[in-house]
Amino acid sequence: MNAANSKSEKLLTAFPPATGEQWRTAAQESLKSAPFDSLINDDNPEGIRSEPILRQEILAGLPASQTQPGFDGYLRGTKAAGYHRAAWEIAQELPDASPSEFNAAARADLMCGQNALLLNLNLATRSGLDPDQAAAVDVNGLSLAHAEDLALALDGIRPDAISLHFNSGCAGLAVAGFFFAWLKQNDFELKKIKGSLGMDPLAQLAATGSLPCPIEVLQQEQATLAKHCAEHAPNVRAVGVTTLPYHQAGASAVQELAVALATGTNYLNELTANGLSIDQAAQQIRFSFAIGPNFFMEIAKLRAARVLWAQVVAEFGGSVESQKITMHARTGLYNKTLNDPYVNMLRTTTEALSAAISGIDSLCVGHFDEVIEQPNSFSRRISRNTQVILQEECELTRVIDPAGGAWAVEWLTNEIAKKVWAQFQSIEQQGGALEAINNGFLRKLISKTAQTQQLRFNKGQRKLVGTNLYPNLREKPPASQPTDYIRIKAEQTRAIFQTRRAHAPQRQAEIKAALTEIVNAAPPQLLGAIINASIQGASLGALSQSIRRDAASAPAAIQPLTNTRLAAQYEALRQASRDYCRKTGAVPKIFLFNLRPPQRHKLRADFAKSFFQCAGFEVLESPGFKSSDAAIAAMQNSGARVTVICASDRDYVEQFAHYARALKKADPQMRLLLAGAPAEHEAAYRRAGMDDYICIKSNNYEKNRALLQELGLPV
Repeated sequence: MNAANSKSEKLLTAFPPATGEQWRTAAQESLKSAPFDSLINDDNPEGIRSEPILRQEILAGLPASQTQPGFDGYLRGTKAAGYHRAAWEIAQELPDASPSEFNAAARADLMCGQNALLLNLNLATRSGLDPDQAAAVDVNGLSLAHAEDLALALDGIRPDAISLHFNSGCAGLAVAGFFFAWLKQNDFELKKIKGSLGMDPLAQLAATGSLPCPIEVLQQEQATLAKHCAEHAPNVRAVGVTTLPYHQAGASAVQELAVALATGTNYLNELTANGLSIDQAAQQIRFSFAIGPNFFMEIAKLRAARVLWAQVVAEFGGSVESQKITMHARTGLYNKTLNDPYVNMLRTTTEALSAAISGIDSLCVGHFDEVIEQPNSFSRRISRNTQVILQEECELTRVIDPAGGAWAVEWLTNEIAKKVWAQFQSIEQQGGALEAINNGFLRKLISKTAQTQQLRFNKGQRKLVGTNLYPNLREKPPASQPTDYIRIKAEQTRAIFQTRRAHAPQRQAEIKAALTEIVNAAPPQLLGAIINASIQGASLGALSQSIRRDAASAPAAIQPLTNTRLAAQYEALRQASRDYCRKTGAVPKIFLFNLRPPQRHKLRADFAKSFFQCAGFEVLESPGFKSSDAAIAAMQNSGARVTVICASDRDYVEQFAHYARALKKADPQMRLLLAGAPAEHEAAYRRAGMDDYICIKSNNYEKNRALLQELGLPV
């Protein structure tokens, strides 16, 4: 042993290891007698209490200490080499409605780092409807009415060089007919095609509350599609399980993953009941998870997903290989904001990082302006390059399971896995995912979580920068161009009529004959007949009607999940303030009546300023008044209809009543608030003229909303 090693060895043995209790005692002392446990935030929607001090011993009771990447239940990844052989796919969404616009964006982005395409189909297409059959609001996303539309959208793109992923919803067979028809017409070898078709009727039922036909029919279609892919296109997965609708309704990470397991279990049951082996069925499913803002929670969620799905497939008797989950991740929308939208770039970056660290197969980084308008080339470039930087500059692809062995991450992964399994069992006790959706169990469960999180946000206990924390009142309203749904629908309807008119009478007869073949086809020949009808020129609606010729009418609608964002209520307040400014020439104002010198009022004045700026109020500060006459003059010159008195508790006791009476006498209509909780003095302060008060426990949103309503603003 050389001298340097000898010194290091002596240094390591010179200090005895500290016990967990010693660490806790030291932490308690640093808090200066503040209660240790009460300072740890355990109010997350997952109900997992944070552990601030973790030691190596925590691994002794966790499976992570005995696992390796690519083995042992896949906690540490489904590939032993991680991203070394192949990085995750940069699979960005292109939300263009027009096939030609989609194609232009796709060809541009594929030349700049993107290596997979997500075809984000609109609701009409996912429901198997032609544009002229759909409502005007059903056109947000790519519309496919004929196989020619898909050919135009993918013109010049090599499907054997990239992956192609569809979200076909309830129209998996018809969309697959278009896709396989295009591949056949261009002589592409099916075994070289990679991607997914994403048929996921349960997600569409939960999100919209309705289905185009009975679920039993859709699941038979799902099985037909899965069989065809398993036999003819082994690298194309037919079935999707997406959690985005649940995330967008406010689900916690635990609820989201539990729903995914329950949905996947439902599909395994139905696929195997319709003739697929468990290994075939499991390998036909691709999961798509939304990524939220809790960095470590999201890493733990996706790591737990691999373990739990492997357990589910194992219970069905699936092989070790079929227990491997295929995971796509997409940054969520629930925490994205209209105001200060560039902050969304930071949010999506941390979310993308958590997904990459957890070991996903493909990733879509949402565009920073996607809640405002259709993303343009700039926002697409930022989202795409976020992934490129993570791969090329951060070198995440050179590390296998970077979170593996981290005490906090392994502990959190284990905790979330236990809670998810318990939640999954509660869904199964309802009768499974389908019954839990139909009877409202999932909607009520998620709604309760969302309401709790919204309340915490409205009280300021949860923050969004630019919304209820550090709002930028100088920001100009987003210069968005609202999607013109009427124009898009008119263009799509016109296009489909032009295509129909272009078909000669003989072609029409061929289409009719091809559709008749679909009606008469046995299940093994069904997709072949659909492909032939697609080539002949049958529309999506005609294909769907032929496929479901003998199906019963659609089931009654149920109440769908709520599609919302956390900041939406505050954005309505900010918009009301902007509307007020347009009508009056100035934003609504609040006057801060500060007593005494700054050191006696500054803390509460700063609190009041931040409290009201969230709603778009202009808060007028003052240096600190020593007489009521000066304060009244400044208040009357301010143009404000609300005044907030700011001082210390001692000043309130000594001076509040005097100043309040003087202010109310000068302007009886002035709304007078107190900054701080009046405690036992509330009755006396109200008699003196106090209308209300604000404090750290106040519901920030409700207080601001009430003031705006008193100014005559409809919020």
